[in-house]
Amino acid sequence: MQESLKKLKKAFELSESGQHSAVIDYLSGFPASEVEDSPTLALLLGSAQARLGRSGEGERLVDVALHRARARGDHAVELRALNARGAIALVTGQIDEAEKFFTSGLNAAKRQSDHDTIGRCSNNLGILQHNRGQYDMALSSYTIALAAFQQAGSQRGVAGVEHNIGITYRDLGQLKRALQQAGQAVQAARVVGDPGLEAQTLAVQAEIRALAGDPQLARREVEQALRVHRELEDEPRETGDLRILAGILVALGETDEAEALFRDVLSRAKQEERPKMQGDAGRDLARLLVHLGRVDEATEVAREARVVFNQYGAEAEVKKLDDLIGQLA
Repeated sequence: MQESLKKLKKAFELSESGQHSAVIDYLSGFPASEVEDSPTLALLLGSAQARLGRSGEGERLVDVALHRARARGDHAVELRALNARGAIALVTGQIDEAEKFFTSGLNAAKRQSDHDTIGRCSNNLGILQHNRGQYDMALSSYTIALAAFQQAGSQRGVAGVEHNIGITYRDLGQLKRALQQAGQAVQAARVVGDPGLEAQTLAVQAEIRALAGDPQLARREVEQALRVHRELEDEPRETGDLRILAGILVALGETDEAEALFRDVLSRAKQEERPKMQGDAGRDLARLLVHLGRVDEATEVAREARVVFNQYGAEAEVKKLDDLIGQLA
């Protein structure tokens, strides 16, 4: 019994510190049947696999955790598994399924007064609403998430919400406010002490900074984030950093390198089965090709990105691409 508790404690600590590769390495040292018999261990391993881009295995393990937790009446793990399952569905483009998991998890968490899960589900619903272009609804969900995480004492949760609020203000064109929020996210992540999370917030701060007119500093920031994510072998976040770096290179006039990076990100996103990243990279590449006067190529890339965004349910991005395609025609 004591040995099992030590195992759970070790895996949980690694997960909470963002060491997803370490979680996988640690739990791989035990029999698979032993890990999957524990709802908590199955959830931690599944979440780690999903975070590192292995969505299929992550989904399977989280489903195992959800089934085991329900069978044993472990409501705390069940709520976390509902949110984790929704997060995997969101990343892989199963938007309606993601919304069902988040809503189910949120309603159950409210009944249980589980503030941490209220924060997680509300934050993820905010991401989903943002992707649909429902920015006011997203900000409302983030406000709920922020209050819940503060009540739960989760600095990690606070950092994540601040990060997402900055992205929403970025897409609203309120760059001054977006940069302020992004800076708060970086500071909150530093308090957590998770290098991967800090690098993720720093990369988005860099993207906003470049849009606000300072691409030189932005480049240094995103390259710092990229180094950290490479050291951590966090390929999904590395891919995101590369997309941001490519956009900054466009601002700096280094268009050949930017185009190569965008195409690399497109390839990575397809392999990682991340439709949102695939759409983002395609949209950005299309805009670069327009800038370079390669209208036919730009139109083709924009149409491909539109298909991806449409399947993903990113309605605001579909409208932007419709406008771009119309202008090119």
